[in-house]
Amino acid sequence: MKLFRWGGDCYAYGLLAAGHVDLVVENSLKLYDFRRVGAGHQGAGGMITDWKGRELNMHSDGSVLAAGDPAIHRAAAAVLAG
Repeated sequence: MKLFRWGGDCYAYGLLAAGHVDLVVENSLKLYDFRRVGAGHQGAGGMITDWKGRELNMHSDGSVLAAGDPAIHRAAAAVLAG
């Protein structure tokens, strides 16, 4: 079953970390929106990058792709790449 939610701030990342969702895809974020979430998510074994697979940093464009499973992350990145 596919379930989409719009908005949610850090709630979506909490759901991801708890294994309740497989993927978080966001855009137009600022550094303060993803910096802490990214560090915690990667520390737990997940992957978080921009939509092009680049590491998030202070120069990121605000696109965020986060997944608990690297295979899901790669598949979503391929879809986002077109």
